[in-house]
Amino acid sequence: MYIPAWFSFISKDGVRVPRGDSIIECAKVADSCKKVVAIGINCTSPRFIHDLIISLRQVTRKPIVVYPNSGEVYDGLNKKWIKSGEESEEDFVSYVSKWRDEGASLFGGCCRTTPNTIRAIAKVLSDESPAASKHKFEQ
Repeated sequence: MYIPAWFSFISKDGVRVPRGDSIIECAKVADSCKKVVAIGINCTSPRFIHDLIISLRQVTRKPIVVYPNSGEVYDGLNKKWIKSGEESEEDFVSYVSKWRDEGASLFGGCCRTTPNTIRAIAKVLSDESPAASKHKFEQ
């Protein structure tokens, strides 16, 4: 029985998976598997996604999946999320067009993204106007 699957990798630095292996090397392994229909990046800060898509594109022609986290960091010691001063929800969504242009074709959100984030992603992807990346969140 053929069961299609995708591999999705996490990166904390935009280059390597948490174990320290190169995401490019990991993607090569995933790409060699015929039952793997897509390769992606999940639960990774949005600021790393663009470069990671470029890295994946070097080794695969399969669809690229991206579902980053909000950019916040979980403090396991204190059991709380720490806001990133670098990215807002609007920043996250403003990247979507760039990710699509670079080759990503399946989109979503992981930790600490919200229904508003997903609605805004859908709006950007369905909006054909040049102002799509400047979408304002629905209230």
